[in-house]
Amino acid sequence: MSDHIKGQSTGPKTVDGKAVSSQNARKDSIFVQGYLPWEDQDEKRQQFGAMTKQWNAKDPSRQMLLRSIEQCQLGIERMMYIERKKIEGLMQSTTIAYEFCERAGLSDKIAHALPDWFFLEDGDSERRRANKVALIYDEAADFKARYSDQLAARVKDVYPELFGYVMQGQKEGVSFLMTLGQRYKQAAVTLNLATLMNELKERWEFHFIWAQAPSRYQTIIDGLRAEQMELAIDLDKSQRYATNLQNRMLKGFSALAALDQHEALMKNQQKLVAQVENTPNGVLEMSPKASASKKTDSGDSE
Repeated sequence: MSDHIKGQSTGPKTVDGKAVSSQNARKDSIFVQGYLPWEDQDEKRQQFGAMTKQWNAKDPSRQMLLRSIEQCQLGIERMMYIERKKIEGLMQSTTIAYEFCERAGLSDKIAHALPDWFFLEDGDSERRRANKVALIYDEAADFKARYSDQLAARVKDVYPELFGYVMQGQKEGVSFLMTLGQRYKQAAVTLNLATLMNELKERWEFHFIWAQAPSRYQTIIDGLRAEQMELAIDLDKSQRYATNLQNRMLKGFSALAALDQHEALMKNQQKLVAQVENTPNGVLEMSPKASASKKTDSGDSE
């Protein structure tokens, strides 16, 4: 059965308790002021509530110290947010095309024409396509150089990428060579393969450039991105700022711990004073064991 009678208030009973309770809504209102749009106010309230519970911060002094700690944490989070947004913006920039061409040994005349997927993080699908197109081209070149009726009979197994490119959209069982001839309309298989290779070169010009050295090109781009980030973010300043906020947080926690120690000492002193006041003649009574010890010491001295 519930310990509370239905309809009976379960809130604070004392005058001080009721005063504190009446200010809760007001304190929450003050606490959410000054937040930025991207900050989760509910999450911040929960975090502060957890700290309040951890430090038993029911008095104004502890509340003020916890607010200062919370503000330091907000400062660190906001600094990290700003830096992350700067980096994300740089990662979407394509302004490094000319520097890339210079370091990669490519003509600067094509810098303005390089597609965005060369430099953007979400260009992975096109970079994978570049590798696949290059593989199709290599298989077509090898098939053209080694062409024979026997090899043509095994084209699906020997040149799977080339087979898939030519036969895309065709029904199962359709002849590869027939489809190749109908598509490129040349008099010989090797001429059809040569036409296919030219088609790939014309259609996927920049994919072939990337496929020449994908790992090297990506390393160059990563290096250029790192240089951009270094210029955009003052790492020394950020570290000093973060260290300053962390030191302020540590001082706040130290102040809370010192406050706890001070209050514990005061309570012990008050307890001793109360014991003295309640003892006849203002002298604390010793325990039997302590009294016996004193008598023994007295006897030895005689």
